[in-house]
Amino acid sequence: MSGIAFGGKDASLPTDKMNDEAAMGSYWMQLMVSAIEQWMTPLARYLTKSRYLVALRDGFQLAMPFVIVGSICVPLLYPPFLPDSTNWLAIIWNHVSIDYRAVWLPPYQITMGLISLLVSFGAAASLAKSYGLPERLSGLTGSVSFMLLAGFYQNGGVDARYLGGMGLFTAIIAAIYSIEIIRFFYQRNWTIRVPDEVPKITSSGFLLIIPLFFILISLTLLNLLLQQHFGAVFPALVEKVFRPMIIASDSLPAVWLSLLICNLLWFMGIHGALLITGIMYPFWMSNILDNQAALAAGQVLPHIYVHAFWDFYLLIGGVGSTLPLAFMALRSRSLQLRSAGKLGLLPSLFNINEPILFGFPVIMNPLFLVPFLFAPLFNATLAWYLTDWGWLDRFVAILPWSMPSPIGAAWSANGSWRTALMSLFAFTNAWIIYYPFFKVHERLLLENKRTVMQKKGY
Repeated sequence: MSGIAFGGKDASLPTDKMNDEAAMGSYWMQLMVSAIEQWMTPLARYLTKSRYLVALRDGFQLAMPFVIVGSICVPLLYPPFLPDSTNWLAIIWNHVSIDYRAVWLPPYQITMGLISLLVSFGAAASLAKSYGLPERLSGLTGSVSFMLLAGFYQNGGVDARYLGGMGLFTAIIAAIYSIEIIRFFYQRNWTIRVPDEVPKITSSGFLLIIPLFFILISLTLLNLLLQQHFGAVFPALVEKVFRPMIIASDSLPAVWLSLLICNLLWFMGIHGALLITGIMYPFWMSNILDNQAALAAGQVLPHIYVHAFWDFYLLIGGVGSTLPLAFMALRSRSLQLRSAGKLGLLPSLFNINEPILFGFPVIMNPLFLVPFLFAPLFNATLAWYLTDWGWLDRFVAILPWSMPSPIGAAWSANGSWRTALMSLFAFTNAWIIYYPFFKVHERLLLENKRTVMQKKGY
């Protein structure tokens, strides 16, 4: 059989050499994957199944619709145009913003201003569900515990400062504490029990009375102790403790680390995004709320690494920025790749890329490990420095991760066309990085098919 021609010359010997090199490269790649799987998989599986991490993730996901609605109001409250702009769209937009401010402001304040309260309910309900405890009553207990711990009612007045983004870590702590206390009391039957004839919701309420009383009294005593010795309520102290972590989370190394862990886990078939987003949600939420506060005050936005940075710069078509693969596959000579492209293109436009990951496949395919890791890392580094240098606008809103990247990037940055261009540029970069690996994968599939056909006598 004649060799495959490269550059118009017979290339049977170079092809054999290339196959040997590819086999050697595949061998070392398999060793790398095996080492990663041996050391990281047990820890990753443990973390992704951790009831506390699941509760944390569920708490933020439950609050997400309210956050999105509040974020939609941001460009209506703070138009992406100068007040004296003469552009017809700017004139109409500014007019709608100023004249109907009383319409846009309350939904924004109620949703974003109560985000910690919503998270406390969701996290407490999720953790209670994992223990088999009543979800709704436990969620309400988590919310009440948070309000008490946050000093909502102090010295005869109402202080709502920590019901928003400033109280996120307190909300998480209050939710976990309250559910663990309920579980502790229930396991020892330190509860009020009523006859079986009593409706279930009533009997559940009586069961909660004693642990609820203990939770509220203990948190009240804790606040009194903190005020007496430190002159501050609990969330003020938590804010000081977590401030270094929040600052560290908004850094390029934090972006690299979260990307590497997420994509390595996905490469091994583990949903790494659940782990990373569960860990990063509190930091992203705190950062985006700081940006919104700075926007409202007319100040420079302080944070770069927020939810939208992850969704619309690093997930171009899904984890690994695989959208270019879907387009390449549509014109592939391989029937397998064309089928995967047709099946995966539409979902990939909305950042859902499982058909591509498992259809090519990309998962556990040593050939794609380098672009799967390097494409998002390259785009992350480029986007970070362009934002840090002031060439890209920073994000002020949270939108659904499934929104097409250029639209989501522009909307999240209050209508910035620069962020939309960066998203398109990230797609181009990913295309360039993936293309040679795609062509090699396509050639190997065609050669394997040709070999199978020859063995069958076709």
